[in-house]
Amino acid sequence: MVKEPNKHIYNAVVVVWLTLSLGSVLLAAATWSQLSRLVTTGRQESGVRENLAQILKLLLDAETGARGYVITGDKRFLEPLAGAETNLPAAFDALAQAAPEAGEMLDQFADLHAQAEMCLHWQYKLTAARDRSFGKAAELMTSGEGKTLMDGIREQMAALDKILQDRRAKLRGEVGAQLFRASLTSWWAGVLAIGVGAYAFRLSRLTLKHQKRERELMEENLRAEHSNREKNVFLANMSHEIRTPMNAILGFSELLLDDLREPRQRQYLQSIRTSANSLLLLINDILDVSKIEAGVMSLRLEPTDPREISDLIRTLFAEPAAKKGIRLECQVAPDLPRSLLVDRIRLRQVLVNLVGNAIKFTDVGMVETRVNWIKSPHGGHLTLVIEVQDSGMGIPPDKLADIFQPFTQVGNQREKENQGTGLGLAIVKRLVELMGGTVTVASVLGRGSVFHLHFPDVAISARLASPEKNQTRSGVDFNELNPATLIVVDDHELNRQLIAGMFAGTHHRLVFAAGGEEALTQARRLKPDLILMDLRLPGMSGQETLAEIRKINGLELMPVLAVSASVLTETESAEKERFSGYLRKPFTKRELFEELAGFLPARPGGEIVREPAVPGAWPENTEPVPRELLAQLREQLIHPWPALRDSVAVNDSRAFARRLESLGRHWQCPALIGYAETLLNDVENYAVADLETHLGQFAALVEQLVRNPRNEP
Repeated sequence: MVKEPNKHIYNAVVVVWLTLSLGSVLLAAATWSQLSRLVTTGRQESGVRENLAQILKLLLDAETGARGYVITGDKRFLEPLAGAETNLPAAFDALAQAAPEAGEMLDQFADLHAQAEMCLHWQYKLTAARDRSFGKAAELMTSGEGKTLMDGIREQMAALDKILQDRRAKLRGEVGAQLFRASLTSWWAGVLAIGVGAYAFRLSRLTLKHQKRERELMEENLRAEHSNREKNVFLANMSHEIRTPMNAILGFSELLLDDLREPRQRQYLQSIRTSANSLLLLINDILDVSKIEAGVMSLRLEPTDPREISDLIRTLFAEPAAKKGIRLECQVAPDLPRSLLVDRIRLRQVLVNLVGNAIKFTDVGMVETRVNWIKSPHGGHLTLVIEVQDSGMGIPPDKLADIFQPFTQVGNQREKENQGTGLGLAIVKRLVELMGGTVTVASVLGRGSVFHLHFPDVAISARLASPEKNQTRSGVDFNELNPATLIVVDDHELNRQLIAGMFAGTHHRLVFAAGGEEALTQARRLKPDLILMDLRLPGMSGQETLAEIRKINGLELMPVLAVSASVLTETESAEKERFSGYLRKPFTKRELFEELAGFLPARPGGEIVREPAVPGAWPENTEPVPRELLAQLREQLIHPWPALRDSVAVNDSRAFARRLESLGRHWQCPALIGYAETLLNDVENYAVADLETHLGQFAALVEQLVRNPRNEP
């Protein structure tokens, strides 16, 4: 007969069993928590080693570049030095943030930072010596100072690496101990209670897998973030390097366009300008995607009438739609408020991309844009709804999820026609989301697509929308401004030559400086009226030069205009606050004139003429107008001018303007030449409203030429 166990003993055993099981589970949880902390610490220390390696690479590249410059005199070798100066502060900040519990290492980080700054200073000292003469640079190199500095940095790096290795070894030991305790805990839990132990073992296995997966995901995210940061830095640097020569290409071609008279040569040059502008637009598209992903693109809300954007879309795409036989319609709800607070430029960019794509992929039928609105429960707000529909080739169902991804296109059909970067719809999606909206698409293959834009909670502005500032006039005369002394500071010879060409033949005095020190010397000597300051200068930067200029007696309030190829919004905003004005490369002669006109007074006795609005504003003829020219102009009045005046077709207007320009140059008629150049400028800038106005003035111009008092009776 088996004796029944004492109930009190049974209860005690159960209590002990439960207590031991719970204790083993809690101990296991604490052990895994500590293990997770150790793994996190190890990952952070790996980040410290990566940052140290990046810092050493930057310094070695800078040293190699400086030596290469000393040997060859080629300034391209200085790019790593400039890159090190730009990137080292961020690298040291990242190093300090990545170091876990590195109190004993922070002082060494600071020492390393100081040594790195000294090393960079020596490299700049070496390049400055090379600028004076090769012998001085060689003498400085043989002094051994640079080697001593780099040896010190290597020793400091080795010491830090030794500390990290010791910490890693200690960490491995702690991890091993934690793993041992975890295994022991799991074993005793299994011994004390098979069921609870098995569950604890299973739980520990799941925990391990979960932690491993979390670590893998975290590492993948870190790699992705690091790759994205590197991509954004690369794009920003590359855009700056591309915009600098683009400034010279567009600037010199603008100057050359004023000098060329032979129509074929002007056509070739205009093709160069068009291609350069296309390249610039492509760069801007890539940078838009980069800036949106990096979160540095900001919106500029202003009172906007969607009808103006709709009219612009109709005007821009009327001709390409007509050439393909497509019906282009733009409908706006008649009761839509006339002034909404949105980013006019970004909304226009979205619609231009969508309508341009629709026309590209549509061969027959129509492309229609519909703008509507839904009343919002919040007073003074509405929901803006825009649809772009086409009857084109449509989008395959398996591609609908991918079309908003960068560098993605519908497919290989009509490959030759549909060439492009695949960035248009990616930019559309990101811009719409940046403006707080959504974009969706529905499509039937072979029947067309419809893109639906939805912008909730758009504010209705009490201020009416104002038309965009018009700066399309082609003629720019710096002599409309008072004679002034200007210092142009730029380390690129081509940029200095470009500005010199823009001011050629004017009454202004230009003095050039290739660096900050030279600019300070000229400023103290001349006390100029204005300075154009490039921001990226060797040695003393544009910002540092500005600070020193402000210390010169009498120049505390002198206008200093920043000139930069940077595309970073936060950088541009900071420089606009620091400098008197801001010009972004590439800039046109007109943009430079408008910026200077804000600081240099107009000539006494007259205002700056910004736009010829009436026929009398064209250049006056000093010679009689030949009868043969008047006869040909009267023929133009009959055909094709009436049709052009009514249609404002861009390509036909371009041909008309070139025909008039050729006649004007053949018969030496300044008024006709000036009129034709204004039409060409309107066409190239898609200034449709101005083009329509100027086309309407042709009859008055002909009448003015007919009644020229110098004509023979």
